[in-house]
Amino acid sequence: MSEITEALANLGNPVYWIAVTVAVLIAAVTGIIPGASGVLIMALSIPFIVEFFRDDPAIGLVMLASMTGVNNTLDSIPAILLGQPGAATQVTFLEGHQLARQGKAAHTLGAVYGVSMFGGIVGAVVLAALIPIIKPFVLSFGFPEIAAMAFFGIAMVSALSTGAMVKGLAAGALGILLGTVGINPITGDVRYVFQQPALWSGLPLIATTLGLFALPEMLDLSMARRSVAPPDAVISTAEVWRGTKYGLSQWRVMIRQSLFGVLMGAIPGVGAAVIDWLAYAFGIFFTKDKSQFGKGSLDGVLFAESAQNSKEAGQAIPTLALGVPGGLAWAIVLIAMVAMDVTPGPQMLGRFADVTILLVITLAIGNVMVTGLGILATGQLAKLTRLPYPIIGGVIIPIAFLTGVVNMTNWLAIPIMLTFMGIGLIMKLFQWPRPPLLLGVILGPVIELNFQSAVNIHGAIGVVTRPLSIVLVVIAVLSAYFFWRSGKKQAADTFAREDAENAAAGISTEPAAPVSLMGALIDVKNIPILLMVGGGMAMYASAGGFTPTAAFLPKLMSGGVIFLSLLQLFFHLKNRTSRRSSIMDLGMLSLTAPGFKAAAIIVSSGLFGFVMISGFVGLRYGALALAAWLPIMLMNNRLRWVGVAVAVFMVFMFEFVMADNLLFIIWPEAAFPEWINREILGN
Repeated sequence: MSEITEALANLGNPVYWIAVTVAVLIAAVTGIIPGASGVLIMALSIPFIVEFFRDDPAIGLVMLASMTGVNNTLDSIPAILLGQPGAATQVTFLEGHQLARQGKAAHTLGAVYGVSMFGGIVGAVVLAALIPIIKPFVLSFGFPEIAAMAFFGIAMVSALSTGAMVKGLAAGALGILLGTVGINPITGDVRYVFQQPALWSGLPLIATTLGLFALPEMLDLSMARRSVAPPDAVISTAEVWRGTKYGLSQWRVMIRQSLFGVLMGAIPGVGAAVIDWLAYAFGIFFTKDKSQFGKGSLDGVLFAESAQNSKEAGQAIPTLALGVPGGLAWAIVLIAMVAMDVTPGPQMLGRFADVTILLVITLAIGNVMVTGLGILATGQLAKLTRLPYPIIGGVIIPIAFLTGVVNMTNWLAIPIMLTFMGIGLIMKLFQWPRPPLLLGVILGPVIELNFQSAVNIHGAIGVVTRPLSIVLVVIAVLSAYFFWRSGKKQAADTFAREDAENAAAGISTEPAAPVSLMGALIDVKNIPILLMVGGGMAMYASAGGFTPTAAFLPKLMSGGVIFLSLLQLFFHLKNRTSRRSSIMDLGMLSLTAPGFKAAAIIVSSGLFGFVMISGFVGLRYGALALAAWLPIMLMNNRLRWVGVAVAVFMVFMFEFVMADNLLFIIWPEAAFPEWINREILGN
């Protein structure tokens, strides 16, 4: 009882409220800024927090934990409004950005705030209830189970690609294959790094995500030369409140999703990206009408968002109870705990019980505070969806490149982002789902490390015969089959409805005549297949130089990519009609826009100029040039000069104020002069 009294006493301490308010504001800023890393801000904050709160560790740890505990609420803003997701907001981007295109951004964000606040409070309550009893559950997940759970997540995302499961599986296999880039943690083999030490730790997640998802979407909207939302979009604070009320009205469903998020978060190593998609699939499983998903479903957004906020409490469980960080952000909290002499484990319910109780209370308070900030700000932020996108693109696209370099601290981020941008555009154009690929990149290292560690400890037979691993694999297979059947029925119902509507309108419903076998073979839609088969063969051949242990997963996934791609080619040849399938991803909006070819040339020229100026003069100046180029060339009215001024000013503020004076970024020097001097002139 004394611990509760001691924890509650902090609520009357002004220092506590100042610390929590600062933490919430930091989380809000990092959530709103596209590509900003909350973990980086937390890491930079540790020395100051440890020094300032050394005599009062409860408030210091609560402040640090609050940064991650509420960060998941406002990171939905760039995903929905701007089409720029992070690793944990892929579902929000997929469904929410389509809702923004329909003019429902304010309503959608309001609903997100409601369920995020609710999920955070539920998570805090469950955290308080489970810390004393959940230890056996957490300890039951060893290396085999974590590897199986990661595979499970990729399988679910692939299965959710309703009209293109084989494409989804192939993309997932390619993602896992790309996730093997870097040093194998067991054998020390260096794989697929092309003599670049910066890749030893693997592909940079921020640069990869921005390249695969954000840049294709922003370039597509910029080339369409229109705003995100239609002119009649309803955008106001009142609409945000209506959305919040709708989110809170779904409290029964949100309790279910929040509990799911807590349980998934309590499993160390699963990660926010997996929880995002598993929660989405979990919600769809209980929904009767599954045809709404993938096309702009508010319920789909809420399924993921409620679990994302509650999972923070779940990740706190192993961190506090076992000293095993539930996620990267909680690893930062654990470092601060050690520095402040707060020992995780049983003492968190004994000597440091006041810290645990205060943390639970603050997670709930912080979520209410950040929800209030979101509601107040979103009525204005949502108006960004009315601006011509070349203005927004002029700000966000250069900042995206700068963010990739800042997070990787290396020039190599630029070619990586451009490469994945090309992959993302091809996948959008030819209807290949991108989420499985990104999830594979994220989870590839998790799968390999845990699987190889499990084999070393339990042996191959021991791994495949562990009861919990078998259960997870069976659930994955049954779930994939369920979603495949559901997707097949959904596609059939959609085609039947379209045929009925066409017939009622007097439009012929006769199927298009199939093309010849040779015509189907040389069809442009086979370009991604040929690229994947060629890439899979090249990576399989390269894996021959690795040790058997290090070569196992690259060879397995290379073979999977080749087999699944050829299987998709077989389906193309078998079904030689012009009817397009439905995938769980966004298509190309600009293809049907007037002047698409000219816009594509303008954007390509701008990117080329950005690379040249950055390489010869400096990255910051290349970004400023790109910021000016996009509005001035893609807009043809007086507003373009306002767009140029706004874009250049915002990028300048990001570079010279935030990056230079707040984050103290050391920008890489212009790379081309040194490269020319060394490689061409031989000096």
